[in-house]
Amino acid sequence: MRKPIVSIGEIGVSAGDREFLFRPSLSAMDSLGSPAEIVEKFTALFEPPKINPFWPAQSYRAWERDVTSIAYDVLVACCEDDVTDLIGHMGTRWGSFVMGAMPPQDMVHLARSLMRHGIIGLKPEGLPAKPVKEYTAEFNAREFVSQAVAHLGMSTAEAWNLTMTEFSGAMQSKFGKPETIPVEEHDDAMARLAEINKLRQNQVNK
Repeated sequence: MRKPIVSIGEIGVSAGDREFLFRPSLSAMDSLGSPAEIVEKFTALFEPPKINPFWPAQSYRAWERDVTSIAYDVLVACCEDDVTDLIGHMGTRWGSFVMGAMPPQDMVHLARSLMRHGIIGLKPEGLPAKPVKEYTAEFNAREFVSQAVAHLGMSTAEAWNLTMTEFSGAMQSKFGKPETIPVEEHDDAMARLAEINKLRQNQVNK
């Protein structure tokens, strides 16, 4: 396995004598569902558990099961190899699951990192953390692929293989930071996605 490029969101994992490379490409993110479903999964992956005070243990286990299921889908989507030994598989009984070598908590942690790089991209360095109110309900990977082909001179295959961190970095290098975006909007995840959307619109309208 080649060495993962951590700065663009790739993650390398070793398990026994096997090594796995996870890449949160636009293609991988697109395979997670519709544009709205992708954002729903991202949101659910980061939301804290909602504990029912009357059934605390049961509600926590339900939340843990749902989050682990999303993490499983993300890890499968981001790796070209069979990751069954690493993250497990569905059991023979309905609703059962056979765990792999990686604990569920680690699966969730890796999936969160992959989705950050896959649909948001890293926050530009030096920008302060400020709360924002902007929210994007959909993530349409095909639109970013079209922009990469049109503005970055990439083939369609190359564009689909980009992570959002790569895409946003390349667009910023070529066109600069959009001056219309207030500095305080960059820290929030959805605001970062909104920044890319506005940058794309500015280039289309020129």
